[in-house]
Amino acid sequence: MRFLRVTSLLLFAAIITSFLSVPITTASYTIWLSSIDMPTTLNLFIASLIHDWFNLGVTLFLLFLVGFFIAFLITFAIRKYFDVKLISEPFSYAIAGSTCIALILILTVALLFETQIIAGNRTSIGTLLHVMAGFAGGYFFGYFLKKM
Repeated sequence: MRFLRVTSLLLFAAIITSFLSVPITTASYTIWLSSIDMPTTLNLFIASLIHDWFNLGVTLFLLFLVGFFIAFLITFAIRKYFDVKLISEPFSYAIAGSTCIALILILTVALLFETQIIAGNRTSIGTLLHVMAGFAGGYFFGYFLKKM
């Protein structure tokens, strides 16, 4: 039963992070369209956001799910074998989540011939927002894992 709960927490953490990350990319594209004098409206932004949640969101969800699985497993092992008292459990998973997202953003660029697939990663503010979304997903995971 605990396995199912932890698995559902992992899925929800990845869903939360991808749900928060998609608008960053959509906003980046909308700002770029606006900068080249393309007419952008609120309706266009909302339609793009919904489209991105159903298309880009699935890809980000899968990337974040694999990354979170590895990061949270490492965090669990560190907390179990090294008796960490300095950092709370939710905060340690939040750090793992944000580090995981930062590593995913770096590796997607490095492994794909310096191509920025995730448009929100093109600026430092967008990268920071993605990392903060990873922090939120990791904190969610750690907070509810502590409650079990």
